Amino acid sequence: MEWDDLRTFLAVSRSGSLSAAARTLGITQTTVGRRLEGMHSRAGVTLLQRTPSGFILTSAGERILANVERMEAEALTAERAIAGEDERLEGIVRVTTVDIFGSRIIAPSLVELQRRYPGIAIELTIDSRSLNLSRREADIAVRMANFDQQDIVVRKIGCLQFGIFASSTYLARRGTPDFTLGCPGHQIITVQEDQSSLPEARWLGEMTHAAAIVLRTNSRDAHLRATMAGLGLCGLAIHLGSDDTLARLSPPTAAPMRDIWLGVHRDTSQIPRVRVVLDHLSETLRRSPLRRV
Repeated sequence: MEWDDLRTFLAVSRSGSLSAAARTLGITQTTVGRRLEGMHSRAGVTLLQRTPSGFILTSAGERILANVERMEAEALTAERAIAGEDERLEGIVRVTTVDIFGSRIIAPSLVELQRRYPGIAIELTIDSRSLNLSRREADIAVRMANFDQQDIVVRKIGCLQFGIFASSTYLARRGTPDFTLGCPGHQIITVQEDQSSLPEARWLGEMTHAAAIVLRTNSRDAHLRATMAGLGLCGLAIHLGSDDTLARLSPPTAAPMRDIWLGVHRDTSQIPRVRVVLDHLSETLRRSPLRRV
């Protein structure tokens, strides 16, 4: 079997869909489907079975999964070792983060980076998912949760503080919320269900348990825009809520702080272009008003 076919097999087995596998591999959905069909034809056995809920491993697929994962681990180790020999201050560096950092902090800072290192291009992925640095889905990650992989070099570069905000037009229409009663008669903008365990989401829910949820979104920027438009109360990072049209409210319990973490794989951490981007991001985030010591 070709290695590209086996990478496709792993991506589909992990995601359960051709479209998600295509995004992971950086190819088209049609190419993923063609590779999968070709692999099944050459192997003479079906490794992934399509079901109404997505692709699942067959018994043959389950038997080879661990072998292919070991092959992937060795291939990635070799790839990182080769990349580590690249001394050029040019090329692409892939950064992944959430929109609270990506659109507001990192993207504007790239003017300075590009001026100093014109040969370096940044591929910025703004996603609530945690892309895997060991699988080289990204080179550098900025997260609000610590990394659980052993081979990641991690820096804690500060903390993020949240507050509850509302627009002046919303407060004029709905009045000041009563946090002692859970804000009855008010509307809430919050995260999607799969993010409801986040500390700031739980805190907002406790402070506003009697209010009606009118919007759930995984985009922090959408939180801000909807709050500014007067849709409801929202838990925002203090810096995001500093807009003149928004008022910071005073709940009885302060919001939890969220740590900001910067991570890079140990094998690629000393590649010169990755190193300078890492240092640039670290300094940018340290200077940012989003960060509080």
